[in-house]
Amino acid sequence: MDEQSAAARLDELRKSINYHNYQYHVMDAPVISDLEFDRLIIELREIEAQFPHLVTTDSPSVRMGSQPVQKFNKLGHPSPILSLANAFSRDEILAWFDRNEKLDGRMRSTAFVVEPKIDGLTVVLHYHDGLFIQGATRGDGDVGEDITVNLRTIKSIPLRIPVSDASLRPPARLVVRGEAYIPIQDFLELNQRLEEAGERTYLNPRNTAAGSLRQLDPTLTAKRPLTLLVYSIVASDSTMPVTQWDTLQYLKALGFPVSRHASRHSTLLEAMEACEEGILHRDDLPYEADGMVIKIDDLSLADSLGVVGKDPRGAIAYKFPSREVSTRLMDIAVNVGRTGVLTPLAILEPVELGGVVVKQATLHNFDFITEKDIRIGDRVMVKRAGEVIPYIIGPVPAARTGDESVFQPPSICPVCH
Repeated sequence: MDEQSAAARLDELRKSINYHNYQYHVMDAPVISDLEFDRLIIELREIEAQFPHLVTTDSPSVRMGSQPVQKFNKLGHPSPILSLANAFSRDEILAWFDRNEKLDGRMRSTAFVVEPKIDGLTVVLHYHDGLFIQGATRGDGDVGEDITVNLRTIKSIPLRIPVSDASLRPPARLVVRGEAYIPIQDFLELNQRLEEAGERTYLNPRNTAAGSLRQLDPTLTAKRPLTLLVYSIVASDSTMPVTQWDTLQYLKALGFPVSRHASRHSTLLEAMEACEEGILHRDDLPYEADGMVIKIDDLSLADSLGVVGKDPRGAIAYKFPSREVSTRLMDIAVNVGRTGVLTPLAILEPVELGGVVVKQATLHNFDFITEKDIRIGDRVMVKRAGEVIPYIIGPVPAARTGDESVFQPPSICPVCH
């Protein structure tokens, strides 16, 4: 194969692989088998190995990870990446509405968009002429860390837009915001694989996602089941949709993954009812979420309302009831897995959490007990997310009486001795 033929075939393979990757990871509707997809990847790698100077930044091969970096550089955001104010009741949502209505009478006629508040890591993605060139963490809202090499390993992030709709012309410059996370089921399967291999398991999906994205070695990030959802446009040099709902549809058309659980409502009452429905079905979400976000659909109205501190007035988070409680750690048992892995288990003073009575919780591993200085007799914070087994967050040192005892891991197997 000569260089001209190789370049043409690589271009064809890149488009095909990126499309099938989008169908599988974003649309959840694959159109070819895994075997056929693997053959395309193998052919791509073989040609790129023969002609390494033809490798491009949107090649699917970059998703496998690149060389480790020494550190993450700082990257400024084109506009502040703001947080959200919280509300815990209808009264607080109504108070938010009333404050905004006094500032702008258009509040009385605006619609609202409700979206799940994913408990992940905020990321900002930069595209130039449709090509993904840079990505960063939120950081302090003004400056984040450049984690481009790690973000490229996430298969749901399009490396070039549009992915499938050739009639759409992407802006010369587009910056979008999303939330990176690990789905609950993938997290459970990851921990099961690690446990069976005798390796250290992870505490929860949110911390695992954040830690994975901040690995200096991108090949380690590539091994984690990370994905993301995109929900807003931070900056663009082209005319963009004027409503939040149309923004989500536009992002979806470009090939970005957007939430399937977002909904548009003509009144605040309907929006609040959607939030309360979200509370009832929080365990049906495939990811950890800590609330529902109510956003003013009219983006010009939302922008004109301005910001209070780091919180935009145009949106508010309706938080789910807490799934964290404190109780007494009565003892620490040790379970022996079928592969011989020892796992500490917290024996708790029974406490109600998320509608069930919890008597036991995972303590992760022995290193975790040492790092958190968890002692038998401590009052500890316990969390339960969805159907995931309850786990200990840490002790409450201020509640100590002096009667607590330091746990000593067993030196011999508790089963066979």
